Amino acid sequence: MIMGWTRRRVVQAAAIGAPVAALVACGPTGGGQDAAKATGSGAPVTLRLASRANGTPGDVGTEEFNAGKSLFEAKFPKITIEYTWAMDAAKFLAAAAAGDGFDVQDLCCDQLPLEARAGVLMKLDPLIKKGMKESDVKDWIEWQYKYFNIDGAQYGMGKYMGTTALYYNKEWFQQKGVAFPHETWDWNKYRDTMIRLTDVSNKRWGINLLGHLGTVGQTMSEDRRQAKVLQNGGHFVDPQNDLKSALDGPKTIEAFEWIRDRIWKDNASIQPAQVPGFPDNILSSRLQFAQGHVAMLEEGSWTLAPLTVDQPNFDWDVVTLPKGAAGRNVLATTDGWAMWGQTKKPDDAWVLLSWLNSDDWYGLQSKRLQPARLSWLPKWQTMIVDAYPALKGKNLKAFTMGPEQGFARPWELHRYHAATNQLIRTAFEESVTRNQKPVKDTHVDLARQVNEIQAKEHAASGGK
Repeated sequence: MIMGWTRRRVVQAAAIGAPVAALVACGPTGGGQDAAKATGSGAPVTLRLASRANGTPGDVGTEEFNAGKSLFEAKFPKITIEYTWAMDAAKFLAAAAAGDGFDVQDLCCDQLPLEARAGVLMKLDPLIKKGMKESDVKDWIEWQYKYFNIDGAQYGMGKYMGTTALYYNKEWFQQKGVAFPHETWDWNKYRDTMIRLTDVSNKRWGINLLGHLGTVGQTMSEDRRQAKVLQNGGHFVDPQNDLKSALDGPKTIEAFEWIRDRIWKDNASIQPAQVPGFPDNILSSRLQFAQGHVAMLEEGSWTLAPLTVDQPNFDWDVVTLPKGAAGRNVLATTDGWAMWGQTKKPDDAWVLLSWLNSDDWYGLQSKRLQPARLSWLPKWQTMIVDAYPALKGKNLKAFTMGPEQGFARPWELHRYHAATNQLIRTAFEESVTRNQKPVKDTHVDLARQVNEIQAKEHAASGGK
């Protein structure tokens, strides 16, 4: 799916004072891409890489980037990497509008579609065709690679692709006399087990299925709850037309009502007021699991390393998410790399972008993060255990099943996602997380509003 912003909306959202023309001038094809050389320009240059890591010494993400800088500069001594930390879409767009963009960007989630439609990213198709083997392209996980293709042009390459699975407290299951989760589970088995594990009087719940409870206390944010919708045969967005919302579809609403009922009918999922620290100091969903408040947790492979640092005082494991009426689905993240369309150093930026898809970089990153390359999934299962021995014996295949078997999917975005997403968040919070409004009526009205907004935005953008 793709998302679109008018140039007007991009500038407004980035909260910048630069003239609109400065951003519009950054056309989506970029500058000098056809002449980019796989060996670089050969001249001494400094490349600016925008990283989402926080830049704090000792932070694991920051240390990975610093180690990567040392490896890259040793291999390409004429190219120096200069990092800018804590990057996000607003900062990148502001820099591009000012004509001072970052040569290479580390991005995630809804960033690439936003920036590609704003016209600030370089089309990579000619570079990939010239500089990548067909086997390299086929090694990228298909659905994530497709996500980076906007209107038929490839704007990004995978960095890593985390997937979601079900973490569970083995000792809690044993104490309740409940069999451990299995990959054959369906929603009925899932629900029954949540109920059997719950002991409200002792403040212990089967799971947390809340959405939009602050920034850390929930598990059913938009991209996460999409898995439930797809498992049930629904969609967020019409698969044939990203200008049309599918949030009013019967299967979509049925999935949301299923989540609502686990929270408010069964109370097998913790309710907002029952979350430790609510409302001002909400405990993160990971720590709710690690500290024994919930027996199960739907979370990603990126949580494996932090959970070992939390040192839960119980044995735990993971299994793929239970299947719904329409089959299996798990979230596939969209963490990737992109190039600024107006970089003045396209040859050298391509060298760096290519290197970030190499075994050198993957050898660093895969000690923690699940790879975006199929061939590296088995290696990751070994490397992350070597880096975090507490993961020995864990069922890490729960995370690789989705990409290997083709049921991991990225977030479906409306084309004018930025103009509609807050409405989507609010509707779910009010109707599901807080049970303040009926789920069906709320989402039927939501889809109508989303479609109206998208039609207006599309007309304002000239229908492009």
